[in-house]
Amino acid sequence: MKNPIVMIKQCMEKDEPYFVLRGQDVCALAAIEAYYAAVKEKVKDPYFVEEIDEIRKDFRAYLEEQQTKIPD
Repeated sequence: MKNPIVMIKQCMEKDEPYFVLRGQDVCALAAIEAYYAAVKEKVKDPYFVEEIDEIRKDFRAYLEEQQTKIPD
């Protein structure tokens, strides 16, 4: 996976919008599930699809182990 800090810095330098989800966010898994569905439909690169699937699995596991809340 790419380094998210580097990606955010690149976005900031280009004045490009970005969006961050945290594991504790009660809405994060639903957002990632929707993104994963779109990626499977539109992206041909199997490595990228697998990378997003791994992120989805990480968020699901976190949700099962930790308490989530409304985002800060």
